[in-house]
Amino acid sequence: MGIVCAFALFAVMQALIANDQVAPITPTTHQPIDFVYTQSDEKVIEKPDPRPKLKPPVQPPQRQLSTATETEVAIAEPLIAVNTNFVGELDTGVNNAGGFTNGDAAPIVRVEPRYPAAAARNGIEGWVSLQFSINELGAVEDVLVIEAQPKRVFDREAKRALSRWKYKPQVIDGVPQKQTGLTVKLEFNMN
Repeated sequence: MGIVCAFALFAVMQALIANDQVAPITPTTHQPIDFVYTQSDEKVIEKPDPRPKLKPPVQPPQRQLSTATETEVAIAEPLIAVNTNFVGELDTGVNNAGGFTNGDAAPIVRVEPRYPAAAARNGIEGWVSLQFSINELGAVEDVLVIEAQPKRVFDREAKRALSRWKYKPQVIDGVPQKQTGLTVKLEFNMN
């Protein structure tokens, strides 16, 4: 049975590929169609371009930029003014009636906190009192929220801003010292 099927298959394939040597049929020739363009008496009216021509951009005048002592910039989203009225001065725990003396910690870079979007949307104002330390390099560390009104609304942004502040460290006998127990109050007002 298998031999018969194989033989039949070969016979069918041979019939499919067989060429009967039939001459190709010559195609009939067609008459080419001539397209003749005749000029019409229509007048072409050109309309001016409705778009105004663009002038080259004007270079803005260059301003002299003053050098700032702050090197870090915070972009507020949304742009709402944050009032950072610091109630009192830095409480170092040392009685210092004369302000900063030679060697006390002095703020160099102060980064403004961003107003939280949810608080801005709801019109919430408040303040956060923070405790922190200044290391020997002048960086802020160990930031803790002491008190906040309303609670947990402005804490994250206040801590983030304060951790980016830089101070001139306290210097005693030419050696920078770590300061602990410093406090600051950041107010968040929408005006």
